Amino acid sequence: MTVINNNLMTRHYRNAVRVGGLAAAVVLLSACAVTPKPLVLEQQRNLVAADRPLIFVQQEAITGPITQEEALARALKYNLEHRLMLMEAALRNDQLHRSRFDMLPALTINSGYVSRSNENLNLSRDTGSGALSTNPSISQDRDILTGNLTLSWNILDFGVSYFQARQNADQYLIAQERRRRVVNQVVQQVRNAYWRAATAEPLFEQVAPLLVQAKEALEDARAVEEQRLTPPLESLEYQKGLVEVIRELEGMEMDLAMAKSELASLMGLPPGLSYELALPEETDLTPPTLKLTIEEMEELALLRRPELIEERYQQRISASETRKTLLRMFPGLNLSSSGNSDSNSYLVNQTWADAAARLTWNLLNLASGPSSLRAARTAEDVTDMRRLSLSMAALTQVHLSHQQFLKSSSSYQQAKTLNDIESRIFVHVSQAADNNARSELQRIRAQMAAIYAEVNSYRAYADVQGSLANLYVSMGLELLPEEVQSHDVNDVAVEIKSALERWNNGDISI
Repeated sequence: MTVINNNLMTRHYRNAVRVGGLAAAVVLLSACAVTPKPLVLEQQRNLVAADRPLIFVQQEAITGPITQEEALARALKYNLEHRLMLMEAALRNDQLHRSRFDMLPALTINSGYVSRSNENLNLSRDTGSGALSTNPSISQDRDILTGNLTLSWNILDFGVSYFQARQNADQYLIAQERRRRVVNQVVQQVRNAYWRAATAEPLFEQVAPLLVQAKEALEDARAVEEQRLTPPLESLEYQKGLVEVIRELEGMEMDLAMAKSELASLMGLPPGLSYELALPEETDLTPPTLKLTIEEMEELALLRRPELIEERYQQRISASETRKTLLRMFPGLNLSSSGNSDSNSYLVNQTWADAAARLTWNLLNLASGPSSLRAARTAEDVTDMRRLSLSMAALTQVHLSHQQFLKSSSSYQQAKTLNDIESRIFVHVSQAADNNARSELQRIRAQMAAIYAEVNSYRAYADVQGSLANLYVSMGLELLPEEVQSHDVNDVAVEIKSALERWNNGDISI
């Protein structure tokens, strides 16, 4: 009987070894079968076809000329970079909610099934004589079902998880500040592009016909040269002047088109989409005045700049990291309680409950702890120094932006004066050309100079608005309130217009 049982056990053992070896071979072959698989052209086409509708989401229709406020509202709603920062903030918020569960005790449920190929027999030895019993005893069924429900809580892990949750909360606040920074950058870029495009668009109607006139004059000059009606040198110099005029006009035309394309990209509009801008009246082109002192601007920058607020949160994260490092040097106390069941019929008590308290201490943490603690405190010092460095940079940007605003305002006044002079010169030259006292080239040059002076005047005003936007960004001013009543473009535009009017009137609270 014993021989039969031994043979049976040997057979089962060999079968188990074969099954285990086959499973290991399958896993090994599967791992070796993983090779790089580049995307084929058809897969890339499918991905592109799926991505294109997502780039330009369903947008509200453009119902008329776009104002500055609407351009800002569309940029803040549809700009891809801003949408990315919103998603990152939502991700940090989800991580914060998840980290709160790490502080809770662990509740685990286990169940198992065990089957033997033979009976679990035991032999006993007499303690007095040392003789081995010849009658084996059974203490376990061949098929057993087990299960338990365990509640455990590690005090040390709770402390570490608590500080980790505080770090995740600060990371969420940092994501919000980074979103504010992106908003400020988008606002700055949109205002620059809008005023360059809006002040340049009225000149399209003047540049285009003048460009046609200059090209026609160039063709006439070439015909005169071929017929030798004028001296060659005089004809070539005349053509050279016209080519220079054409080059300048085409450059102006390209600059105007690029400003509008850049603005469309910032608003999230599809490339090539035609739209109109609400053009400001020339009488409205008055540079705004600042009512804040430079000291108030500095205080605003130190209080509101997103980069500085981010570093303050980073300082709290570094402090929490130091506390986590300190906690890991202490022993961990694990408390647990469980309810258990076992279907073994040979047990007197098949269900029972137990409780335990275990103290664990990784002694190697005592050796590495001081070094880790020094590194954590050094990280705190680095955070402090980076915050001070950014504060200095913020103050410098405020002063530079303020000086740039003053300079651009002065340049705008000079450009307006020059524009008035060039306009009057063109009137006199045009009248002289009508009386044959001046050549057509001189008329074209005078008209181009007048248009160029008007272009520079508009550009100077755009620079004023751009430098003002830079100054607002350097002070960390946020265009949108904490909460808006609606995300409709028109409603957001109303909020933006109200904020811009307050800023232009000097209503900026510290």
